[in-house]
Amino acid sequence: MLRKGEWVWVDSDIGVPIGARVTVTPSGQRLLVDDEGKERSLSQEQEASLRIMHPTSVEGVDDMIKLGDMTEAGLLRNLLLRHKRGLIYTYTGSVLVAVNPYQDFPFYSENQVELYQGRKLGELPPHIFAIAESCYHNMKRHLRNQCCIISGESGAGKTESTKLILQYLAAISGELSEQQIEKQILESNPILEAFGNAKTVRNDNSSRFGKYLEIFFNKEGVIEGARVEQYLLEKSRVCHQALGERNYHVFYCILAGATAEEKKTLNLGVAQEYKFLSKGCCIQCDGRDDAKDYQHILSAMKILTFSEIQCQEILKLLAAILHLGNVCFQANTQHNMETSNVTKSQHFSMAASLLEVKRSALAKSLTERSFKTNRESVVKPLSADQASDCRDAFVKAIYNKLFIWIVEKINNVIYKKLTKSPKSSFLSIGLLDIFGFENFQTNSFEQLCINFANEKLQQFFVGHIFKLEQKEYLKQDIVWNNIEFSDNQSILDVLAMKPCNLLALIDEESNFPKGSDATMLNKMNQQHRKNKSYISSRSEYDTDFGICHYAGKVHYDSKGFLEKNRDAVSSDMINMVKKTKNTLLQQIFETELSINNVNISNNKKIFITPNNSLRAQTDNRKQVATLSAQFRQSLDSLMKALSACQPFFIRCFKPNNEKQSQMFDRELCMRQLRYSGMLDTIRIRKLGFPIRHTFEDFLNRYRVLLRTTACDPKTETAAACCEAICKTEIEGEDEWKIGRNKIFLRDAHDAILERLREEKLSKIVLVIQRVMLGYKDRKSFLKKRRAAVVLQKNWRAYREEKLQRKLQRGFDRLKSKIRSRKLQLQFRRQCKAALTIQTQVRGYRERKVYKQKRDAIILLQAYTRGTKARKEASKRRNNAFIVRQQKEAQEQVTAELKQRLNIIAKSQPAVVEPEPIVEEDSEEDSFDLIPLPPLKEVVKKATDQIEKNERRAVPESLEEPSILITPASISTTPTPSLEEEEDDDFEDVNEEFSFQKFCRSNFQSNHVHTHFNQRIRQPLLPHDDEADVLACLTVWWIILRYMEDIPEPNSADAISQASNTITSRVLPHKQSRRLSSLVGLDQIILRKNKKKLGGGGRKASVITEEPEDFTEDEDILIGEGPTLDRPLTSMEKLNIIIGYALSRRDIRDEIYCQICKQLVNNKNRKSRMHGWTLLSICLGIFPPTELFIKYLESFIRRGPNDYKEYCAKRLQRIIANGERKELPCWIEQQAAKSKEPIDVSVTLLDNSTISLQLDSISTSAEVCQSVAERIQLRDTHGFSLYITLFEKMWSLGSCGNHVFDAVSQCEQEMRRQGKHEKDAPWNLSIRKELFTPWHDCSKDPVSTELIYRQVIKGIKNGDYISEKEDEYVKMAAQHYYITFGSAYNRGNVQKVVDECITTTLIESKSMTKWIQLISGVISEAPYKEGKLKKDRVKEELVKNAQHAWPLQFSKFFEVTLMSGPPLPKSRFVVAVNWSGLFFMDGRDKRLLELPYLEVKEVRMSSESRLNARSVSLGTIRGEFVLKSGECAEMAALIEKNLEGLKKRSVYALVKQDVNKPNDDTFLLLKRGDLLLAEEENENAPEKNWFRATNQRTSVSGAVYRDKVLFLPTLDKPTDEMMELLTPGQRKTAAQNAPEREVTVAPVSLKEFALDNFRPAGRLGAKGVGREKLWACSREPLKQPLMKHLVGDSDLSSHACNAYTDIL
Repeated sequence: MLRKGEWVWVDSDIGVPIGARVTVTPSGQRLLVDDEGKERSLSQEQEASLRIMHPTSVEGVDDMIKLGDMTEAGLLRNLLLRHKRGLIYTYTGSVLVAVNPYQDFPFYSENQVELYQGRKLGELPPHIFAIAESCYHNMKRHLRNQCCIISGESGAGKTESTKLILQYLAAISGELSEQQIEKQILESNPILEAFGNAKTVRNDNSSRFGKYLEIFFNKEGVIEGARVEQYLLEKSRVCHQALGERNYHVFYCILAGATAEEKKTLNLGVAQEYKFLSKGCCIQCDGRDDAKDYQHILSAMKILTFSEIQCQEILKLLAAILHLGNVCFQANTQHNMETSNVTKSQHFSMAASLLEVKRSALAKSLTERSFKTNRESVVKPLSADQASDCRDAFVKAIYNKLFIWIVEKINNVIYKKLTKSPKSSFLSIGLLDIFGFENFQTNSFEQLCINFANEKLQQFFVGHIFKLEQKEYLKQDIVWNNIEFSDNQSILDVLAMKPCNLLALIDEESNFPKGSDATMLNKMNQQHRKNKSYISSRSEYDTDFGICHYAGKVHYDSKGFLEKNRDAVSSDMINMVKKTKNTLLQQIFETELSINNVNISNNKKIFITPNNSLRAQTDNRKQVATLSAQFRQSLDSLMKALSACQPFFIRCFKPNNEKQSQMFDRELCMRQLRYSGMLDTIRIRKLGFPIRHTFEDFLNRYRVLLRTTACDPKTETAAACCEAICKTEIEGEDEWKIGRNKIFLRDAHDAILERLREEKLSKIVLVIQRVMLGYKDRKSFLKKRRAAVVLQKNWRAYREEKLQRKLQRGFDRLKSKIRSRKLQLQFRRQCKAALTIQTQVRGYRERKVYKQKRDAIILLQAYTRGTKARKEASKRRNNAFIVRQQKEAQEQVTAELKQRLNIIAKSQPAVVEPEPIVEEDSEEDSFDLIPLPPLKEVVKKATDQIEKNERRAVPESLEEPSILITPASISTTPTPSLEEEEDDDFEDVNEEFSFQKFCRSNFQSNHVHTHFNQRIRQPLLPHDDEADVLACLTVWWIILRYMEDIPEPNSADAISQASNTITSRVLPHKQSRRLSSLVGLDQIILRKNKKKLGGGGRKASVITEEPEDFTEDEDILIGEGPTLDRPLTSMEKLNIIIGYALSRRDIRDEIYCQICKQLVNNKNRKSRMHGWTLLSICLGIFPPTELFIKYLESFIRRGPNDYKEYCAKRLQRIIANGERKELPCWIEQQAAKSKEPIDVSVTLLDNSTISLQLDSISTSAEVCQSVAERIQLRDTHGFSLYITLFEKMWSLGSCGNHVFDAVSQCEQEMRRQGKHEKDAPWNLSIRKELFTPWHDCSKDPVSTELIYRQVIKGIKNGDYISEKEDEYVKMAAQHYYITFGSAYNRGNVQKVVDECITTTLIESKSMTKWIQLISGVISEAPYKEGKLKKDRVKEELVKNAQHAWPLQFSKFFEVTLMSGPPLPKSRFVVAVNWSGLFFMDGRDKRLLELPYLEVKEVRMSSESRLNARSVSLGTIRGEFVLKSGECAEMAALIEKNLEGLKKRSVYALVKQDVNKPNDDTFLLLKRGDLLLAEEENENAPEKNWFRATNQRTSVSGAVYRDKVLFLPTLDKPTDEMMELLTPGQRKTAAQNAPEREVTVAPVSLKEFALDNFRPAGRLGAKGVGREKLWACSREPLKQPLMKHLVGDSDLSSHACNAYTDIL
């Protein structure tokens, strides 16, 4: 009796039993509930006839061989159960059954590939990757070609399965491959699917052609190439589609994805406009994005090396097909014959244009047909229907040939590498994706060929699974009962094997000129009417016939069979193609064009006859293969290739015809199971022995499993050994068989033996490893012991030798001390003697020069005096009469004066007359006593001496009268070498701003624009300043050396020259290179006395403090000398070039021209690379002038690709951000060589870092902005960039200061200390430098967090010092609450003390005391209650720090008081912060405090009596005129704070009395009244009045804005301040106050010269000193004193002449 819950088999209406489960109702009635959910009654009579279901059929199995119910019902139910669970793959031995799920599953990711890689078949659940892995593993293991045959009906998922296998093979091969062949193979799929797949009623992506993809591997299993074979493309789909079907995908992709410009070129619209695309009434395909697919197709074509021209040609042919489909034909009658004409339309014209043929030729070939007879050619007009058929045949031929050409193009790419090697050197895996079995409502010739191919594949499957296997058993004498199976050989006989088969009859009828579809059908019916596999026509008028295929009966419509089989294009069309200019069209018809030429020229008749027709034996004339013959030949070659491989089979099933997921059609699946022979396959796989090995191969592989005690391979045969292995390892005698020379195993035993073999080998390997490791360790131990003995022996000997050497060094040191003292005494004597000689020689030379100049001056004076005397004498002679009259008048006046003097003398007492003073003749007066030489000789001597002195500053090479050639250039003129290449093209003279044009119009002398590797005597550009000329010549020399156009000089004293002197010589405007002078004023002022007040645990700085004052007599010289005439490093040469450019603005264009000149026609690649590197570095330091910018941009555009964009970007950046002030640093030079950005890290106050990419032109403002964006900092005001070197830190601000100027200063400091520049430990950080007076912490939490961290860290380091310890305790308590909350913990309090209190304060008051103080504050309200928000406490802490330490958040400016109220000092520092202005002298001494309320106005004074910019600061205390180098920045900061306060202020001061307003709503005001404005909306400032309350009268009303002045304050002014602000009281106070003297700060000419004079030059021949421009001198000036006149040639000349006149 059946129990509840048991499963049984019950009958169903599909003819196959289905499963049912026994259930019991509450009333006790037993029912059966089948798999479809239907209930059936269960009686006792039925119970006896029911068959119990095996447990394997209840749950389902992975491998259907394991099923207990080996019936059709068991197979069907197993597939149903797995389909419901989403398990689409099932094994049948080694055959995989795949059910199309019609939905996407996540089964095919990279993780799945890794999961199945290297695993045996059956170890993991069924998957298509397991089949792919078996193919790959067997190929490598047996070194035999493999193939995977994927079969099934249309829509069963064959194409997707092929792609998945290809994906797996590419993935596992790509891990070992370094090529891109895998990607190219994968990318061939989208192209082939677009051109060969289409939507049908049963499949949205149906393959309309057959494809055999053969993938080739090398011995290591890496893909080396592939090859695609295509079979029978369905050409008729191009012109006709059934209802609900589409044309090929590529047409819809072009129309959906092409750009507007491409559509306009091809004159394309939408798909509905074209007849070829709308015949199936289906335009859209669900699940496909045609536009996206089009982009994928284009990218795939690029990967497969389709050129842009080829892609455009393909599009033109496809567009021409669409336009031809819309061409219509008009029927006519002429000479009683039907004719037709092409209807004029835009489509026909466009088609002719795209095919590049004449419209008349195209129209003629479509509407006429020409025939050749023996004597003449006959032209026959075509009717409208015939013309349409001709058009369709031409279109189909174009598409078919184009598809074949694309396949060949793909093969040329992916198979190209293999053509050079023999095919035997590679292994292959073949993937067969061929059209599935098709049975439509109307089946034509294409379906016959497709089903014939499927019959061949089924026969291959039957032959491999059944025939060959059973034949092998009989051959090896294996006891075996043959299994019956369905064989389709009889169907193949009817179709193609027996004489007069169907395909042969079709071919034969195609050869008869008068053959038709009806005659062909009659012959077929006559020959095969009695065959069971053939279904003849029902009547003579019926055009259908049928075939009983293995998959079912299929009826075919014979209409159009012969036309499709002939597959011919008319000769008129071929002749038209021959005349086209479209290269691709001619390429795809290349075969037809060649055949057509031969036929026409020979004029022979061609008979088309199949090989097995009745006439084949007698006709020996030339034959042209029909379409069916070509297809049969391709199938034969395919079967031959498959037979040579070891096959794997994948049977694809479709669960339903509606393409719906989760739907299982039992009847459809049962039909597929039957015709696929799956039951017979399972039976033979279960009973058979598919794994077979020869005795030798089996013994060689599994020799490790043989026990020699049972069977010794040395004495026993291989068969006996194999039998012994199987008896030991395989249970059951029937699980393996021994044949004549082979051993046969079950399918599952192969994996078992492999696993046992691997385990055995692993154990053996472990034993070997253990022995080898022991041997290795023992050997190492003995070696170490011997080494230890040797070390001990040598150590003892070393210790004795060391003691001996120590004694010897003591004696040597004593001797050296004695010798050194002797040498010191000798050296000092020699130095004194040398100084004496030098003093005498210099004195002699100076006296000699002075004497020569004096002689020349005396001579000039003598001649001048003589000329003046002669003029005076002549004048006196001419005016003798006038002189006599004047003399007489003078005598009269003299007489009168003498009389008056006598009267006065008599009235005065006698006075002692002083002794006369006799002046000694000065040196100048004694010149008259010297005999004068001739004028010409003196002038010549003076001129020669001046030129001699000038040549002392000029390089020796410049003293030659012509251009000098260096020694290297004499012997090594530029000759072509392996490294030399052709230069870039800079010779475009037609360009407006070419470098060549600039050279022609601006270069002086005979200089050209091309490369020159010799030194020059004159600069390229004209210069008025002699120092600029010398600098240009020196720079040219250094550029030649930098680009390695000339070798480095070999200087004898090169070792004694210090490299750091170069930097000081090329930057004369930098008065100090020391780091202490670079640190900001804030650090200088705030760091003083910091250690005394508790500076935390900071270590002492490694940089010594240098004196901040310096003298002006430093040894600075510009020019070329012994320092440069020595081997220089590239960094030194770069510093010289950049240094000259920074110090002398007028030679910057000269430097750029020199670099560009050396890059033009430079044949040396290495020199060019150095030149472009130098140019890119210069573009990061200084810009060219406006004159040269356009030409330089044009020059860069023609540069090499790797430098063109890089230099252009740097030029734009340097123009936008301004020039640099420092030399390039080491890191910039490295970045310029690699052309990569500079990676830097900016440290935030919470110790986190932000990584940025900068360039040479990056400013502090850009860095601050980038950091703000990265950390989402909104309130960026006051945050500045700081740079730190050791313990020194200074601000770069948040402005246009260049970041790498500061880095360069750090590197120069490292160089000064004798260290390498790249080791400079500089660091960038962001800190809060300034607060606005209206700062609100709640607006930006990020800003508040950063300031909070800065304050806590600053208190610990001693940066923020308070005299009240309560401030420290309060802030520490707030820090505790922010960090740990309200919960008290003594350990956390100690952590807070360590974080907030300086070490000095902790030591002075003890840790315990500080913990008690902070704990007391924490235990009180409001911290104890914990109601405060941590953000509010943090904001309060920041606000307290802002008010407690205003100086620490200030901007400092060093100023000089020019005029204003008296102060103790004229030089001091102005600190600008949120509270006001502080005039300070050091940290603690404040000279004056000015709140913003006292500041009336700020203005810049561009002109002053000292010709320098200054700031005029108007206050209620008076007007201060302050001079500073940063006056503009200081004025802007003060003005910004004033305007911001006034904008936010609600306090206003009345400027004038308002007595009687016209409107009663307006207030009566008196001058000096304080008003409190009411809060207004945003539009209020647009009004000219506002509402306010008069604080004097407490009356509210309206007030005009022009009558009041808003005060720059947020708090109400005090009474004392109001007294100062009130105009009336201010006047009284001014009268009572003592008069203040307006002072002017004393400024000496020496101090003025430091800021305003040009850099001083050298004195003497060797430049032992620097001239003092502010001191008295008798030498005429060669350059003006003021530095702003140096660049102006006219003013410079006037200034020098004026000084000469003064002398």
